[in-house]
Amino acid sequence: MSWLVATERLGWPRHRWWQVWPWEVQHRQQYDIEPERPTATCHLQPSHREQALCGYESEGLIAIPAQPDWYDLHPDMRCDECSAAAGLISEADAGPYRFDYER
Repeated sequence: MSWLVATERLGWPRHRWWQVWPWEVQHRQQYDIEPERPTATCHLQPSHREQALCGYESEGLIAIPAQPDWYDLHPDMRCDECSAAAGLISEADAGPYRFDYER
């Protein structure tokens, strides 16, 4: 089965020209300067209107525009419950990964 790779609607871009203020709230669904970069933990969804395989609500997720392969994500970015529900094994961390928290 084909799954959508979605990311939680959280986080701020690493490189911004403005400062984050204490009262500032993140309303964006994705980064303006890096729209294809996952913003937080990634999940697998059957469709964009259904909750993730782990039960995470669809309203809190946004599909990653480039739809990377699950294994393009560093294992720390993948939801373990979604991996288990989809029957995807977590391979040994050899890298390099297309997306991780460091870049």
